[in-house]
Amino acid sequence: MKNKLILIIVIILFLIGGGSFLFKRSNIFSENSLPSNPANFNLIFKYGVGAKNELNTFNQTYTKDMVMEPPITISLKLSDSELMGIYQKIKDLNLFEESTEPIEKNTYVTPCSNYYLKVQVDSTQKELSWDDCRGRISDKFQQFTNYIIQIIESKEEYKKLPTPEGGYL
Repeated sequence: MKNKLILIIVIILFLIGGGSFLFKRSNIFSENSLPSNPANFNLIFKYGVGAKNELNTFNQTYTKDMVMEPPITISLKLSDSELMGIYQKIKDLNLFEESTEPIEKNTYVTPCSNYYLKVQVDSTQKELSWDDCRGRISDKFQQFTNYIIQIIESKEEYKKLPTPEGGYL
């Protein structure tokens, strides 16, 4: 009986305290979480119709959707400053705090673009996806999308890729 009473008291204290003494809350984009070494930060960013274009910094590859032909995957390594710029952009825009709901409703875009972002800082991972199928996406998502695609398209390796034949309807 005495053990049950102690157990009940511990459970009540745990519930009142929210368990904060056992669990540390972490936000991978908090003020102090910016990794000093870009090796601690990686991402996968997919975009375009069906999210078929993919930047993968884990594997240091880029896959380009060739529409009517098979996709082409090449080696593509981002510099430390480019990786940190992307990390800072995610943090500045509070990208993982933003709703993925479109700004305009009752509008359908075809073909629509889909986006997927997986971010890893040290051993913590977060994922996010959004699209512009039902209207214009939020400015924060648009800013991030433009920023990262501009980095990709500025790389010499990307510029050497062929232009896809055909298109999406």
